[in-house]
Amino acid sequence: MSEPDRDPFAQAMPAEPKRIPLWKLEEMAGNPAPPEGWRGNAAPLLPDWDANQVRTSSDAQDTRRHPAPWPIRLFRALGRMLRLLFKAVAVLAAGALLCGFLLYFHGDLKPSAFLGGPASDPAAGSPGSLLYQTVPTPGAKPTQPSAAPAAVPPTPHPASDHPTPDREEASAPLGRPLPVTVKSGSYAFTATGKDKRPAAYDPCRPIHYVTRAANQPAAGPQLIKEAIAAVSRATGLVFINDGATTEAPAATHKAYQPARYGDRWAPVLIAWETTAEEPRFTNYAVGTNVMGLGGSEAVSREGSEVTYVSGQLELNGPALRSLIFREGLASARGVIEHELGHVVGLGHVQNPAQLMNPTGVPGVATYQAGDLTGLAILGQGACRPGI
Repeated sequence: MSEPDRDPFAQAMPAEPKRIPLWKLEEMAGNPAPPEGWRGNAAPLLPDWDANQVRTSSDAQDTRRHPAPWPIRLFRALGRMLRLLFKAVAVLAAGALLCGFLLYFHGDLKPSAFLGGPASDPAAGSPGSLLYQTVPTPGAKPTQPSAAPAAVPPTPHPASDHPTPDREEASAPLGRPLPVTVKSGSYAFTATGKDKRPAAYDPCRPIHYVTRAANQPAAGPQLIKEAIAAVSRATGLVFINDGATTEAPAATHKAYQPARYGDRWAPVLIAWETTAEEPRFTNYAVGTNVMGLGGSEAVSREGSEVTYVSGQLELNGPALRSLIFREGLASARGVIEHELGHVVGLGHVQNPAQLMNPTGVPGVATYQAGDLTGLAILGQGACRPGI
């Protein structure tokens, strides 16, 4: 027998491609190394790093079906919110600080409410106006502008907290107030006693004062000398310059300091300060500069006689130096006169024509009719030999 018949085309035809079942494809999808002999012409072999990214549809469904636990998702959301909040606060704080410094160094002085008294009248403000501020007498409240203020007696000091009485006390006032040619009722007093008289310094003894010169402008001594002379003429009170001091201002200024000044009432302290020493000088939130703070401390004898015995005057050195550069010495001297008005007993009045208006007005740089009327009354107090 001959060999079996063979198909002459059997060897000429290629072998049928090897087919891979579906289950094998899924298995391959999870295996980064494809089986030998599987060579598709449509795409090259996947490299190892691509093969590692292959995921089956069942894997994706498992990821959606099992998300991260809710505490983790909550902490992630809170973290994102805190990061956004921190960025917003940082931007706002930087902007506010930058605006505050620009306002301060450019001398943008705007009307605003002052501490320790009624709010200033917005209608009285004007571009480039000055903002004054006063420290009220301890235990006393500012009165409304009136020629007959209500009685607000300060809290008296204990008997052990005062020097030996009658020091430098004369039998009659040492001076007389300057006659007031044009009187006005536009004045107010810081405090009054039970006897209805305003709290004032004893006109029968001199008022001593000392100066802390640090931070003062070059014209500082001249400005203080001229302002002291103005208030002395208006009240008749006699002032004596005791020279320099190293005493720093304090919110609770002590009227009796025997270790520093001996057995007498402490002299009025005049100090030039910076915003770093006195934060109340600058309000960055509203862009205002406070030029000065002034006031005196009163004592009472038997609960009726109210007498000022010591005080302090804080002056914003950098702001006044800038004011002198822009407007000259007269405006700066007006600031000091205003604060000395508080020291001797004048309160604020809501009248832009008066120097004791809480907001300075251009052109009003010295005492006016209402101011002079009030100062003359303060200079006519009674002698207090027992104080």
